[in-house]
Amino acid sequence: MSTSEVKRKLISKIKSSKDESLLRDMYDVIKDESRQEMLVLSNDQIQAIREAEVQLSKGKFLTDAEVRKNTSRWLGK
Repeated sequence: MSTSEVKRKLISKIKSSKDESLLRDMYDVIKDESRQEMLVLSNDQIQAIREAEVQLSKGKFLTDAEVRKNTSRWLGK
């Protein structure tokens, strides 16, 4: 897909969207485009991300609902 086609599709979606939250999020992403900074990760952070990706690919994760249930149980709620 060409850049001009991507632009046309984005403009079309933006014009037809009634989701204010989505529109604000999109605006937040593009308004600071020129001020993006590169995030530098430590080796430990990179390794933790790689381990998490492996766990995820093996289905070793909890859903949001499971985390909330466990947290409530741990906190005695």
